[in-house]
Amino acid sequence: MTSRSDLERQLTNVSNDSARALNLRTFSTNMNLNATKSDGFLGEFYKVSITDSETHTTHDLVVKRAPTENTRRQLNNAEWAYKNEIHFYTEIYPAFKKLEEEHCVQERFNSLPEFITCDKEVGREMIVLRDVTKMGFEMRRSDLLLDDEHARLIFKTYGHFHAISFCLREQVPEEFDRLAKPLYHIWKNFANNDGFINLLTKLAENAYEGLDSARDAVVLEKLKKYLENTKEIFQDALAYDGKYLAILHGDCWSNNMMFKYQEQKSHSPALVGMNLLDFQLVATGTPVYDLSYFFYTGGSKELFDKLNDYLNIYYDSFSNSVRSLGNDPNEVFPREILNQEWKRFSRFGMMLSMLLTKTKLISTVATNTQSTKSILQKRLCDIVIHMHEIDAL
Repeated sequence: MTSRSDLERQLTNVSNDSARALNLRTFSTNMNLNATKSDGFLGEFYKVSITDSETHTTHDLVVKRAPTENTRRQLNNAEWAYKNEIHFYTEIYPAFKKLEEEHCVQERFNSLPEFITCDKEVGREMIVLRDVTKMGFEMRRSDLLLDDEHARLIFKTYGHFHAISFCLREQVPEEFDRLAKPLYHIWKNFANNDGFINLLTKLAENAYEGLDSARDAVVLEKLKKYLENTKEIFQDALAYDGKYLAILHGDCWSNNMMFKYQEQKSHSPALVGMNLLDFQLVATGTPVYDLSYFFYTGGSKELFDKLNDYLNIYYDSFSNSVRSLGNDPNEVFPREILNQEWKRFSRFGMMLSMLLTKTKLISTVATNTQSTKSILQKRLCDIVIHMHEIDAL
């Protein structure tokens, strides 16, 4: 257990490193030692403000600190998670930015908080980012389903993000390989965790029990294999063997996204931007992993029925970004391949949705358990029925 004085020393050291990264010669620091736990249990967050003594400009930062207790670190692959995220911010994202700069891209990808510095020491890892809440970004309530406006923006954002990865692999394959090689695929590790697999099985049983034996007989028969072979199906969903490989966000549920809104006189606030957070599960694979993960953990049957429209939005964004980088989208990732890979690999997102939908609703359990169980079962059934309808179950 880290003492308060040790914590203060760590935060002071990383704050001084941040000041140097910001090119500040003289400065004052204000640190809040009261931590905010992350939902993934993979870190604590501290707010730090650094004020330039010469210009009086204040830099509001967030320090993400790894757990120090061995049990938590081993349970959640903390060492590899922080290696992944530090590698993303220090190596992968700079390579993405460089590629867009070299091609003089007008609208560059900027849907991330600014990285300031980090501490890579194992057991004491820290990552410092710009505090985007000071720029107006905020999280949506975790139990809210996605609406059309948010879904469109997320698909568009991932289209741009994935495009850079594809073009980097196309133009500088050795650089892509160098960046991808150190990544540890934490989801594949979870696929061998019996506790995780048993939880997925129980949640599939919940969906199974909510289906109608007469009306949904075919769906029930298909879903039954998930109850009997959860581990094998999840592992197969992760076994991407195609040639359209990208570097992915990896952990795409709503708590890893923040949104910015603009007030309007006669209407509700307009959605004007988003940031992707938490790259601890960054990995390589088909873009379908990212897309199906966020879509099925956050969407509704109404949105699921418009899947093809959203994939078009994604592909339009992807295509525009690929062309701006000098490649042909039909060569680097054809639209029909996206459809084909959705049929097989969206099961990854569907299975994670069973877990994350429960997690997102957990805050209401204490006040209304039966209602929460009913909502959970209805959402899981909607996902399963949709997967059957698109022949992906």
